[in-house]
Amino acid sequence: MPNCRECGSRISKFDRDICPVCGCRFPLEGTNSETADITSQIDIHSPEFKQYKPHKRMSAFLLSLFLGWSGAPLFYLGYLKTALIWLFSNLILIAGIGSIFAFVLHFDVYVSFFAIAFVIVFVLNALFGLLFLFKNDLKDAKGEFVK
Repeated sequence: MPNCRECGSRISKFDRDICPVCGCRFPLEGTNSETADITSQIDIHSPEFKQYKPHKRMSAFLLSLFLGWSGAPLFYLGYLKTALIWLFSNLILIAGIGSIFAFVLHFDVYVSFFAIAFVIVFVLNALFGLLFLFKNDLKDAKGEFVK
């Protein structure tokens, strides 16, 4: 819509005789009311208009299946703080479960107990990974849907 040459208010191009706001005669005289083609003014190949590539649901599931204890699927989706919390809580959980098994069963071979604890955490993270696979409204940290 063009603007009135006197008051600057937006008026339609059909009000070319009198401005309905200020009453100016011939408010469009000397103004150009044609629209501009915006695509000729934007360079879509510039770095600020990079192509967005959505995250994949299957990639998040596979990361959760094999590296879930490390928070890799959450890092992949962009949830950095949550991923760090996930990593440290899983490390504490592995160390805690392994230590509990070692103290309760009174064995000197701690490595096997930590392996058992790691398997338990692995299974829990694999079950958590099913959420990435079957949740329909899963979004990444930018708010985009995961495909």
